[in-house]
Amino acid sequence: MSICLFIYILRKTIKTASFNLETTELIRSIKFNASEMKEIRKLVENNKELFKNKWNEYFNS
Repeated sequence: MSICLFIYILRKTIKTASFNLETTELIRSIKFNASEMKEIRKLVENNKELFKNKWNEYFNS
C-alpha cells in the first residue's frame, strides 16, 4: 500500500494550498492568485526531497 505525502501551505489571510509531494500535483488551493501559486509550486518542486525527508522524520519517529 502506498502512502501519499502532502504539504499544506497556510497564510495568515486564510489562504491555503496542498500538494502531493510524490507528484508535486496541486490538490487544492484557496484564495492564492496565479502568481502566488506559481511561486509556491516552484518552491515545492525545488524542495520536494527536503519536505519528504522531514515528513518521514516526523511521522516515522
